[in-house]
Amino acid sequence: MTISGDAYEQFIRGWYDLWNQQDKHGWLAHWKATAPGEPTLEDPVGTPVKRGWDLAEELWDRTGPNHPAVRIEQLILGGAEAVVVCHNEGTYRGETLIIPSVDVWRLNPDGSSAVRSFWEIPDHIPYGKWTARTGSAAAH
Repeated sequence: MTISGDAYEQFIRGWYDLWNQQDKHGWLAHWKATAPGEPTLEDPVGTPVKRGWDLAEELWDRTGPNHPAVRIEQLILGGAEAVVVCHNEGTYRGETLIIPSVDVWRLNPDGSSAVRSFWEIPDHIPYGKWTARTGSAAAH
Protein backbone atom coordinates (compact mmCIF):
# COMPACT_ATOMS: atom_id res chain seq x y z
CA MET A 1 0.00 0.00 0.00
CA THR A 2 1.68 3.16 -1.18
CA ILE A 3 0.31 6.66 -1.59
CA SER A 4 1.91 9.67 -3.21
CA GLY A 5 1.21 13.19 -4.40
CA ASP A 6 -1.96 14.87 -3.17
CA ALA A 7 -3.07 11.82 -1.13
CA TYR A 8 0.26 11.77 0.70
CA GLU A 9 0.09 15.51 1.37
CA GLN A 10 -3.47 15.16 2.71
CA PHE A 11 -2.36 12.33 5.00
CA ILE A 12 0.57 14.34 6.39
CA ARG A 13 -1.45 17.52 6.90
CA GLY A 14 -4.27 15.52 8.51
CA TRP A 15 -1.83 13.79 10.89
CA TYR A 16 -0.55 17.14 12.18
CA ASP A 17 -4.03 18.72 12.24
CA LEU A 18 -5.37 15.91 14.44
CA TRP A 19 -2.30 16.24 16.69
CA ASN A 20 -3.05 19.96 17.06
CA GLN A 21 -6.73 19.28 17.77
CA GLN A 22 -5.63 17.05 20.69
CA ASP A 23 -7.66 14.22 19.05
CA LYS A 24 -5.71 11.11 20.03
CA HIS A 25 -8.28 8.62 18.73
CA GLY A 26 -8.74 10.49 15.44
CA TRP A 27 -4.95 10.80 15.07
CA LEU A 28 -4.43 7.06 15.54
CA ALA A 29 -7.38 6.14 13.26
CA HIS A 30 -6.14 8.50 10.53
CA TRP A 31 -2.64 7.01 10.70
CA LYS A 32 -3.89 3.41 10.74
CA ALA A 33 -6.23 4.04 7.79
CA THR A 34 -3.27 5.06 5.63
CA ALA A 35 -0.47 2.93 7.09
CA PRO A 36 -2.00 0.03 9.07
CA GLY A 37 1.29 -1.85 9.46
CA GLU A 38 3.76 -1.35 12.27
CA PRO A 39 4.79 2.26 12.84
CA THR A 40 8.28 3.13 14.00
CA LEU A 41 9.20 6.46 15.53
CA GLU A 42 12.64 7.76 16.30
CA ASP A 43 11.67 10.79 18.39
CA PRO A 44 14.12 12.44 18.35
CA VAL A 45 16.78 10.85 16.16
CA GLY A 46 19.42 9.31 18.38
CA THR A 47 16.96 7.94 20.93
CA PRO A 48 15.66 4.35 20.87
CA VAL A 49 13.13 3.54 18.14
CA LYS A 50 9.55 3.20 19.34
CA ARG A 51 7.91 0.28 17.48
CA GLY A 52 4.24 -0.55 17.22
CA TRP A 53 0.89 1.02 17.93
CA ASP A 54 1.15 0.64 21.71
CA LEU A 55 4.29 2.79 21.81
CA ALA A 56 2.81 5.31 19.34
CA GLU A 57 -0.15 5.65 21.72
CA GLU A 58 2.16 5.91 24.74
CA LEU A 59 4.21 8.56 22.93
CA TRP A 60 1.00 10.61 22.61
CA ASP A 61 0.20 10.13 26.30
CA ARG A 62 3.74 10.98 27.40
CA THR A 63 3.77 14.32 25.58
CA GLY A 64 1.18 15.38 28.14
CA PRO A 65 -2.14 17.14 27.95
CA ASN A 66 -2.22 20.16 25.70
CA HIS A 67 1.04 19.21 24.01
CA PRO A 68 2.70 21.87 21.85
CA ALA A 69 0.98 22.73 18.59
CA VAL A 70 2.89 21.98 15.41
CA ARG A 71 2.86 24.38 12.49
CA ILE A 72 4.08 22.98 9.20
CA GLU A 73 6.51 25.48 7.73
CA GLN A 74 7.52 23.40 4.72
CA LEU A 75 6.44 20.04 3.30
CA ILE A 76 8.51 18.32 0.64
CA LEU A 77 7.25 15.08 -0.90
CA GLY A 78 9.39 12.62 -2.81
CA GLY A 79 7.95 9.23 -3.73
CA ALA A 80 7.11 7.33 -0.55
CA GLU A 81 8.98 9.83 1.63
CA ALA A 82 8.22 13.27 2.99
CA VAL A 83 10.16 15.90 4.88
CA VAL A 84 8.20 18.17 7.18
CA VAL A 85 9.87 21.27 8.62
CA CYS A 86 7.94 22.27 11.74
CA HIS A 87 7.60 24.94 14.40
CA ASN A 88 6.37 23.47 17.70
CA GLU A 89 5.03 25.90 20.29
CA GLY A 90 3.17 25.64 23.55
CA THR A 91 3.63 26.01 27.27
CA TYR A 92 5.04 23.69 29.88
CA ARG A 93 4.55 24.54 33.56
CA GLY A 94 3.72 28.10 32.56
CA GLU A 95 6.89 28.51 30.48
CA THR A 96 6.78 29.12 26.73
CA LEU A 97 8.20 26.18 24.84
CA ILE A 98 9.40 26.61 21.23
CA ILE A 99 11.05 23.69 19.45
CA PRO A 100 12.04 23.68 15.77
CA SER A 101 11.94 20.22 14.25
CA VAL A 102 12.26 18.30 11.02
CA ASP A 103 10.27 15.08 10.55
CA VAL A 104 11.26 12.58 7.88
CA TRP A 105 8.42 10.23 6.92
CA ARG A 106 8.48 6.99 4.96
CA LEU A 107 5.42 4.94 4.00
CA ASN A 108 6.42 1.42 3.02
CA PRO A 109 4.70 -0.89 0.48
CA ASP A 110 3.86 -3.36 3.30
CA GLY A 111 1.73 -0.70 5.04
CA SER A 112 4.27 0.13 7.74
CA SER A 113 5.48 3.66 8.39
CA ALA A 114 8.62 5.23 9.81
CA VAL A 115 9.02 8.70 11.27
CA ARG A 116 12.41 10.13 12.20
CA SER A 117 12.15 13.44 14.08
CA PHE A 118 15.09 15.78 14.41
CA TRP A 119 14.84 18.13 17.42
CA GLU A 120 16.63 18.85 20.67
CA ILE A 121 15.09 17.68 23.95
CA PRO A 122 14.80 20.49 26.51
CA ASP A 123 16.31 19.32 29.82
CA HIS A 124 13.26 20.15 31.94
CA ILE A 125 10.69 18.12 29.95
CA PRO A 126 9.73 14.73 31.46
CA TYR A 127 9.01 13.38 27.94
CA GLY A 128 12.74 13.68 27.24
CA LYS A 129 13.65 11.19 29.94
CA TRP A 130 11.01 8.70 28.72
CA THR A 131 11.95 8.92 25.04
CA ALA A 132 15.69 8.71 25.79
CA ARG A 133 15.26 5.22 27.33
CA THR A 134 12.15 3.72 25.67
CA GLY A 135 12.29 1.57 22.54
CA SER A 136 14.92 -0.51 20.80
CA ALA A 137 18.18 0.26 19.04
CA ALA A 138 17.91 1.79 15.59
CA ALA A 139 18.65 -0.56 12.68
CA HIS A 140 21.18 0.94 10.26
